[in-house]
Amino acid sequence: MLRNIGVSFLKILAFLIIWACLTGVAVWATVSWGGENFYLKLSFRVGLEIALTVATLIPLGLLAHFVDHRRRASLGFSARFHDLLSGAIVGACIFCLSLVALVATGAAHIEPHLASFSARALAIGLIVCFFNVVTQEALVRSYMFQELWAKYGAWVATIVTTIVFVALHANPISHGTQGLIAGANILLASSMLSLAYVRTGQLWLPIGIHLGWNGLQGPVLGINVTGNDLAFGHWSVFAFPGDALWTGGAMGVEGGLAGLIGPAIGIAIVAFAFKQQPQPDFSRVESATK
Repeated sequence: MLRNIGVSFLKILAFLIIWACLTGVAVWATVSWGGENFYLKLSFRVGLEIALTVATLIPLGLLAHFVDHRRRASLGFSARFHDLLSGAIVGACIFCLSLVALVATGAAHIEPHLASFSARALAIGLIVCFFNVVTQEALVRSYMFQELWAKYGAWVATIVTTIVFVALHANPISHGTQGLIAGANILLASSMLSLAYVRTGQLWLPIGIHLGWNGLQGPVLGINVTGNDLAFGHWSVFAFPGDALWTGGAMGVEGGLAGLIGPAIGIAIVAFAFKQQPQPDFSRVESATK
């Protein structure tokens, strides 16, 4: 047992080292060509997000093929694109539930500031959001989750990767009460996204849910996403005069108690609305064909 745990640890560590090296190269190249203010240049911002996604998918493919000798179907990216659409709808709807709670309690109201709105900025924001979400899901719920799921079960995979997912957001969640609430939100969200993966055996549903949640609140509505401004056009639709403990304040809805409503209900939706699919075949091709 200890030997198996050690092997899994080394494989996951190798995945993370390759990812970190490729990510470092992508960031270095972007800063070298785009300067320290590359973040303000849309072409470099979009290019970096795409590069970071590629940097995450490469170690997945390398280790799954050359170390585990797995089928491509086990990587989690088989053609089930309807799950991406279904997930985006679920993600947007559960975020709306949190918004409804805020509006119903008078903590938020519609106050549009759309003078700077542009379809181009919205499209760029959604593209950046999509690749950012794919990167996060591929980092946490591809090779790492698959190795743990195959060897130790879905519960272990969910617990370990949720800890990692929360740790990835360590900077924003370390800021006061709103940060702690955002951490609880991220914990619930990670549990929901892991359940979505286990339910379907593919990553498109969790990617879709994550995209629907982040995409609606950031690029579309101009609300901070865990303290980050993803509204490229700097427009907004809602004002939040309520107590920051409930609304999230500058952290965004995820930093308020109302934000916990969405992922909590999302877990129930995923559990009851999506039929359990067979677990992916993570076995080696040689042993599977004997």
